[in-house]
Amino acid sequence: MHSVVLARYSETLDWIVKIPDDFDVIIYNKGEPITDPDVVARATSIIERPNVGRESETYLHHMKSVRFNQGFTVYAQGDPMTHSPDFIQLLKNWRNWDDVQPLSWQWRADRNIPPLPLLENYELGLPGRLKVRPELFSLTNWGPLEFTDNGASNMGLVYRIVQGNLPDGTNIAAHLLRQCKLDHVADKAEKHMVGSFSYGAIFGVRNDRVASVSRDSLDLLYQFAMGGVAAYGYILERMWLHFFGAEFSRPIAPLA
Repeated sequence: MHSVVLARYSETLDWIVKIPDDFDVIIYNKGEPITDPDVVARATSIIERPNVGRESETYLHHMKSVRFNQGFTVYAQGDPMTHSPDFIQLLKNWRNWDDVQPLSWQWRADRNIPPLPLLENYELGLPGRLKVRPELFSLTNWGPLEFTDNGASNMGLVYRIVQGNLPDGTNIAAHLLRQCKLDHVADKAEKHMVGSFSYGAIFGVRNDRVASVSRDSLDLLYQFAMGGVAAYGYILERMWLHFFGAEFSRPIAPLA
């Protein structure tokens, strides 16, 4: 059996009745009590949590607390359709997933992130297929490669400042990975320029990939998520796929 883990604050959850029966539904509730009888009936469990740490706290708490089976776990916020309009259909398509599977299409259409022309061009390459588009980003300035996102670049700047005024050009991904004792992943990051992420921190992952991350590393990631710096949630959003084995791209050319 697979699972969907939802980090819910105030979102309406009536949509979860459409989640395929292949999935348990585990709701971590950080808002008002959930009383909708249809939601309560569909949920495998509803777990009350303090409203701290954004979705990162929820995900890492779950990863640290649960004994996993051999299936997939999907991690999502309470309203994934904002970022992933085909979310339910993607769940039905789990047999075709990669072991680490991005599951979103955009950040927010009303903010034009990513810009609509990019999405339209990308969709031309998906005739009849579901909408999934991982975003490529710089490991050094944290911004996307195909358009300007000052907010994302500022998150990278905040990280460098808070972490001791790291010099411009620092590989932020490798720095975080080493702090969390994921040195084998940091070694790969240092040899590359580009990562990929799934908007809204919506992704699926084989449970054995999560189980391969040491408890020490999960504890350190949890401490980072709870560090009280708003930018840290956005730093983690770009790293989830890589924590569990998604490859980096654009290798740094070796010195002649």
